[in-house]
Amino acid sequence: MSSPWETAPEAQWLRTGSSLLAATLADVNAEQLTEDSLLPDWSRAYVVSHVSANAQAIGRLLRWARTGEPTPMYPSMQDRDREIAEGAALSLTDLTTWYAESDSAVQSAFAELPDEAWEYRVITAQGREVPATETLWMRSREVCIHAVDLNLGVTFADLPDGFLFRLITEATARYSASSEPVEKISITTDDGHNTWQIGNGDADVCVIGSLAAISQWLVGRGVQRLETTSGEAIPTLPKW
Repeated sequence: MSSPWETAPEAQWLRTGSSLLAATLADVNAEQLTEDSLLPDWSRAYVVSHVSANAQAIGRLLRWARTGEPTPMYPSMQDRDREIAEGAALSLTDLTTWYAESDSAVQSAFAELPDEAWEYRVITAQGREVPATETLWMRSREVCIHAVDLNLGVTFADLPDGFLFRLITEATARYSASSEPVEKISITTDDGHNTWQIGNGDADVCVIGSLAAISQWLVGRGVQRLETTSGEAIPTLPKW
């Protein structure tokens, strides 16, 4: 039987995002690393450090699934933040090497995970209990979105449509379940083939755009190339 690493679409999205990140970092220089990313208050070096630390954290969950021994993603959120800050201070060579080695290691851990371990339940840093298969999505989301956050040429339009569809579906469900008040919003792709809803009941506004533009907006990266049916401003959403 083939493992999810070989057959799951999330695994292919993960490989795509990792490759986009690696290709971007192959051309980056030390000055560019110190410049702003698309994330408020985070330089590009912080983004690379975060993605590298996340690879190691996902690796701990895979070890948990493989051995049955509880291994949290991070000892604490304070340790997570400290590790990212320390990584961001590394030299260009050391930081890009950390990314390459940590990403390679977690991909190897996915490839070597025994069949019976994929459904083993682990706990994320947010306290969710999920099967190990969910870590494929967790890692693909990190590498794909943060490849864009480096702001060095990769955009949401470069990401697979299947990835964007799942991201939108997750984001709209999260906003609908949020304790923060959110407008009732209908969202439709500009080809009319896909529709999502934030909140229940009749929508206050309908937003239209491509999968890439909708994804960008829902994860707080801008409202470019979106429009509403009635011409009003694109709604402001809570922090992603």
